[in-house]
Amino acid sequence: MNILALDSSSVTASVAVCKDDVVLAEGFVNNGLTHSQTLLPLVRDTLQKSGLTISMIDRFAMANGPGSFTGLRIGGSLIKGMAAVDNTSCAGVSTLEALAFGIREHDGILCPVMDARCGQVYHSLYQCLGGVPKRITEDSVIPIDALCDRLNNLGGHVILVGDGAVLCYNSMKEKLPDLFLPEGEEIYLKAKSIAQLALHKNEWVSPDRLAPVYLQLPQAERELKRKRDGIDSIGL
Repeated sequence: MNILALDSSSVTASVAVCKDDVVLAEGFVNNGLTHSQTLLPLVRDTLQKSGLTISMIDRFAMANGPGSFTGLRIGGSLIKGMAAVDNTSCAGVSTLEALAFGIREHDGILCPVMDARCGQVYHSLYQCLGGVPKRITEDSVIPIDALCDRLNNLGGHVILVGDGAVLCYNSMKEKLPDLFLPEGEEIYLKAKSIAQLALHKNEWVSPDRLAPVYLQLPQAERELKRKRDGIDSIGL
């Protein structure tokens, strides 16, 4: 089965073309440009390297959140557009679960974290032993201080991963001495993990059923809601 997978959930972008769980080609960019500029050329380049064409892809997969609202919309639109031509089945997998799946060679508590701004992170926790991550918590939004307390209560070796990993490590390292931060690009999500996780889960849907998972409203909408709630509370 030929699978094209992509990630546009954070500042980085990643594309992979796999035959089952074997990577034929992959691409990764972290150049500060927007996904509207980088994602389509990255797909074209990765397909060319794989020796396949869009018509030869049997399944599409993407990280469908949580993450950047704009990035998820861009990635979702691209996947749906490619899949709609032949009504090819798709899979949307949790960004956080894919991050954990990508570092499953580490034993301990896997803690994927993504910067949710305002001192908060998207996170979930997994206990991993022998390359098999088992979910401890559901995907959620949590203040960094509260996550530090949660990890401290769990104890043990904790591996951070994701675009919020450096932020959390710098905030928590004095309180959590057994905290581990992978080096370099290993902290970022790679699309090959999305393809392999989608294959493992085997939960495919039609392109029109693919939808992002945001976990919270965009910041502008949250601010508007707070203002409305404030007006309601004073009876105006």
